[in-house]
This record gives sequence, structure tokens and C-alpha cells, in this order.
Amino acid sequence: MLVGVVNLPIIHYSVYWWNTLHQGSTNLQQTIDPSMRLPLRICIFAFLTLSVTLTLMRLRNLILQLERRRPWVVALVNKGAAR
Repeated sequence: MLVGVVNLPIIHYSVYWWNTLHQGSTNLQQTIDPSMRLPLRICIFAFLTLSVTLTLMRLRNLILQLERRRPWVVALVNKGAAR
């Protein structure tokens, strides 16, 4: 805990001390190159889509696991096994 408290200002001010190692700090300015803006947005959208998809798949599996003795789940499993 103490190391983290001491290390936090060092990490923050390292942006100013060693400007060649880090990108300069930006608050409201968009300093990203326009050629990188579209790929960044595509990657953000793709990661968001993947996260939502995996969350919904996990939710579906949890529901099936909790309701595994219900007739509708048994029928669903038997229907899938018949293929």
C-alpha cells in the first residue's frame, strides 16, 4: 500500500519528466493522428461487441445450468442431441 502511494506521483510526473518516453498528456485535445482514429474506433467497437456477446453467452449458460431440471431445458438439450 505504501509503495503504491509513493509510486503514484512518480508515475504521474514521469510524463512531464521524460517526455521522450511517453506521449504528452492530453485532456480535451485530440492529438491522435487522423489515420489512426478510424482503426481505434473499429477496435473499440469490436471489443465492445465481443464483450457484450461473451456476457450474453455466459448469462445463457448460467440460466441453463440453474434451470437444468426444467422440462424446457431437457427438451432443448434433447433437440440439440438429435441433430
